[in-house]
Amino acid sequence: MAISDKPANRRTATPYNTDVGELFVRRFNVVSIYVIVLLLLAATIVWSGIKTAEEVQQYHQDYKTLQDMKKQERKLQVEHQRLLIEQQTFSATPQIASRAVAELGMYSPTLKDKLIIQPGVATALVPVVTEDSDEDASDVIGPRVSTDISPEEPATEAGQ
Repeated sequence: MAISDKPANRRTATPYNTDVGELFVRRFNVVSIYVIVLLLLAATIVWSGIKTAEEVQQYHQDYKTLQDMKKQERKLQVEHQRLLIEQQTFSATPQIASRAVAELGMYSPTLKDKLIIQPGVATALVPVVTEDSDEDASDVIGPRVSTDISPEEPATEAGQ
């Protein structure tokens, strides 16, 4: 038989179930490609680890910010409640005044209705109600002797 590339026996030929990697290594010297792929995979794993750590750190910062905002919200709610109570307190005063005037007939006294008593003064103006006058119910008459005798005045003046 002549020398040829074909084996004389088919059984000595490369079997069909040989490893694909071995075929690439034989034909293309692919060992360097495997090394490059493994290096790329290792770089990807390291990169994903770094990114995961960065995301966890960002999560912790955002969570802390959220907790601070919740504390601030609680403080603002307390302040809001306090202001609502204060507003209700101040709005109740006009309601009480209007009900006192409407239901009880109360009114704020005028200057004529007030009697100012000062300690140490022997005389005071006393309002007198007259029955025959309808237009003004109170008239002021002259000084009256008060029962308050101050130590500066003699006892004879108080009796006059």
